Amino acid sequence: MVVVGVDDKRIGKAAFVGTSCDTAWLQNRVRQLVAVEVQARAVDVSGARIVAITVEPSPVPVSDTSRSYRRRQGRDCQTMSGAELGTFSVHRSGTDWSSALSASGVTDTDPAALAQVRLWLRQSGETSRLELADSDDRTLLRQLGLGDADGRLNRAGELLCVRLPGRGPLMDLTCRPAPGADTELRIDPTETPLALVLAEMEAAISVRNPQYNLPGGLAVGQVRALPDLALREALVNAAAHRDWAASGPIRIQLEGTQLTVMSPGGFLPGVTAATVITAPPRTRNPRLARALRGLRLAEAEGIGVDRMFRETVRQGLPTPSIEELPDGTGVRCVLIGGPPDPAIVGVVRSLPGPASQDIDVLLILHTLESRASVNATQLAPVIQKTRAEASAALSRAQNAGLAVPASREGHFRLADGPREQLKARLPYLRRTEADYARVMTDLLHDHGEVRARDLIDACGIGQVQASRALAQAAQRGQVERHGATGAGVFYTSPDN
Repeated sequence: MVVVGVDDKRIGKAAFVGTSCDTAWLQNRVRQLVAVEVQARAVDVSGARIVAITVEPSPVPVSDTSRSYRRRQGRDCQTMSGAELGTFSVHRSGTDWSSALSASGVTDTDPAALAQVRLWLRQSGETSRLELADSDDRTLLRQLGLGDADGRLNRAGELLCVRLPGRGPLMDLTCRPAPGADTELRIDPTETPLALVLAEMEAAISVRNPQYNLPGGLAVGQVRALPDLALREALVNAAAHRDWAASGPIRIQLEGTQLTVMSPGGFLPGVTAATVITAPPRTRNPRLARALRGLRLAEAEGIGVDRMFRETVRQGLPTPSIEELPDGTGVRCVLIGGPPDPAIVGVVRSLPGPASQDIDVLLILHTLESRASVNATQLAPVIQKTRAEASAALSRAQNAGLAVPASREGHFRLADGPREQLKARLPYLRRTEADYARVMTDLLHDHGEVRARDLIDACGIGQVQASRALAQAAQRGQVERHGATGAGVFYTSPDN
């Protein structure tokens, strides 16, 4: 959407300066310049007339007034490469590369690849999957959507189960003991079916994925530095979403306990780093994605990333980084593993019912590890949902005993129980001048002022200690005092 009649340099109601632009003229002028239909409507905001312009996604590339074809990259528009132009219409039209018939049939399948497919089915433990694993090859492939009744394979079936002479590596794995260290393992099998490649990559990483025993009393057992489910999701996600029409393998790097997966093909239209958790399940390869779900390698609701976020937060690890490469030709996913935090694991396990699996509630926990409080407006971009949905998530966190209302209206902080369990992990509960200064900075940013009650609530300290910390900050020139005595005293940034 483009909005006309707003001053970008102002804030609040003063930003709505209005416009006299005629909507009919505007629609016609856009069509004359770029041959695109737009919808323009005038609305009243704070007494000012503004115009909102919207356009439906185009199924074909559209040139601008300089006859260049451009694509959105973050906040910029960049010229599309020849490869991007070649695949743009296919992606927008919803054509499924993986569903097209291949030149291979059931008799061309690799026995080892079919054995791996059956192993995945048996590992699921589901009755329907066990029965499918025992079926003949043609029935197996047809039920997974990889072949037809005549025994012909589609591209997804050929990719997963057929060894093709001359095929380059589908995945390329490099393992190093630490970032920048010498390579200790390199795997880039050629001609190998994807089923075997996926299994080989996962096994090679698993051997180098440290295992930890959590302290007694939590009844959790052993966990990995890189959570098993997050690791598998990163690999399967890359296979399902990558542009198989593009050349080059999926490149995987394991450096210590940091996993980086780079897959060819940028984000699909409508998906960005800021919406990757909540974007509707979509893939370039629906038939391949269906097969991976049928093998129970991916969650039934789609090839998503919420599993990666959920599993890392549950162990107290950093959330995944999933970004499009600057040139739009690929996607980079980074998982940072490490020892699990027993305190975080304990808090998560104490959450009732489905709350321990609720990605929104877990991201609230993750957010409140670094900041003393959060409101719906601040939480919305974190969980990649609307403010109303963020407000509902905060209510669920409160009902689960994870969060309670803070001193500022609309803000929530960790409840006393989780706060006590995590006190060694929470920077705002420490007792140094630098810690208080950080909290004051956050409060000034959020509210424009800070009071003693804010520090009491955020840092878990008493009235005397909070007043002293603010007075000392004022003496150092970090804040400026207002008011005489008592509850009327507050502090602002000295720049105000």
